[in-house]
Amino acid sequence: MIASDSICREIITHAVCGKGTKYSTETFTIRPDHLPTTVGGCWVMNHHCKGELVDHAVEVHGRFDLNLWYSYDDNSQTTVAKDAVEYTLVVPLHEMDPHRSFDEALVDVRMIQEPNCLDAVLNDATHEVAVTVTMGHQAELIGRTKLWVLTCDPTKHKESFSDFSESYLEEESVAESSNVVR
Repeated sequence: MIASDSICREIITHAVCGKGTKYSTETFTIRPDHLPTTVGGCWVMNHHCKGELVDHAVEVHGRFDLNLWYSYDDNSQTTVAKDAVEYTLVVPLHEMDPHRSFDEALVDVRMIQEPNCLDAVLNDATHEVAVTVTMGHQAELIGRTKLWVLTCDPTKHKESFSDFSESYLEEESVAESSNVVR
């Protein structure tokens, strides 16, 4: 029930003004120092990413180390090839707040699926290895926006606020006394 002395006020605050999610699969090429015979395994380490607002999307710039374990010299030797890989992808933003302000907007990017190697395929003709990596990003735009809130004059409802304060203090003191160790 809305009291007759209620007023709507406009508040400007920071909130999530848009968000989006994107899963991607990309293929990167590694050129090992030796001519590989077989691939033993592949993994991702040291992943870092950051995002920036571009139009109505977040452009994510990331970097990770791709490690490839392979054999060479007719499977008589093994070694690990390491390559620093950079990527860029665009995460479209949805649920955009129409009252948002892009002034001083912050972009937050989180990994919802860390980069993971799905496949590593040796190309016998070029002696390169094509590594397929999958990952998932979640981006949020945090900016100033306007909210409307319903307010009332506390001086006209002083008794109800006093009753609430007293009952809250009584509950708090009972809770504190029950936590005393003897």
